Amino acid sequence: MATLNGMMRFSGQLGELVFYRRGKTDVVRQKAAAYTLSENSRKSAADFGAASRNGAYIRKAFAPMVKRYGYGDLHNRLNKKLVNVFKTIPAACAGQKKLQDGNISLLQGFEFNAATRLDHLLLQKPQFSLAGPDTMVLQLPKTDILQLVKRIPKADACVLQVMLFNFDVDSGQYEIISINDLLLSFEQADFPGAQLQVPFAHQGDRLVLVAMGISYLHREVQKADRRYFACQLAYCRHLKDGVEVAFIQPAVQVSTPVQEAEAGISWTLATPSGLSDSLEQSPS
Repeated sequence: MATLNGMMRFSGQLGELVFYRRGKTDVVRQKAAAYTLSENSRKSAADFGAASRNGAYIRKAFAPMVKRYGYGDLHNRLNKKLVNVFKTIPAACAGQKKLQDGNISLLQGFEFNAATRLDHLLLQKPQFSLAGPDTMVLQLPKTDILQLVKRIPKADACVLQVMLFNFDVDSGQYEIISINDLLLSFEQADFPGAQLQVPFAHQGDRLVLVAMGISYLHREVQKADRRYFACQLAYCRHLKDGVEVAFIQPAVQVSTPVQEAEAGISWTLATPSGLSDSLEQSPS
């Protein structure tokens, strides 16, 4: 940046120079050059944008759970998880990566509340299974109530919540299935066990995510202490016509460098004449 000290004042742009006034001083600077992203940078930006959009879809799908349990910069933490999923997609797809091509199971275990993990409060999570192509089954075992959930001070009951997000990757359509809350009272020493059968559309290429949350009640009022509520993505799968699609990690080709031979002592080949001379000079 340069200053103008003459009597004439300029304002605006002249070629590559920009004239303007800063306070009581006339200054001039060179116009900033346009910056062009490289091809790899454009592809990376496109993939990051796709990951962020998927994060927005998930937050929207589980909006009630996000509102009730979200804590600790959920937005950026979820985007970071999705970026990790996108990194499992082969580099050949850069710029056109899609969530269903990555390792969806990496999303499983994502906590809505960064302060408290679900397994700190829900001591035994339901077993998930697919009963046929169009039904998901969640099953809680028969057990002592204190073996199932953690007891906290001044709580007389807890609530278990479940939501299912079923996304058709081909059409972009989705369904959100809400489940009635399961109330667990601490006045009941033995839990008899419970089973939940959730029917869902199964035809086609689908991503199925299940969010599960737990909170505590005192006189029917939820405790607001973030140590006493938790929610996570407890089930994340890629299904095709109701059958789980296993993620196969792309093979990484590792080239083995060719090691150069160490320098050594080489033979010197003598010419025929040189060989005869050496024989003549050798003692008999």
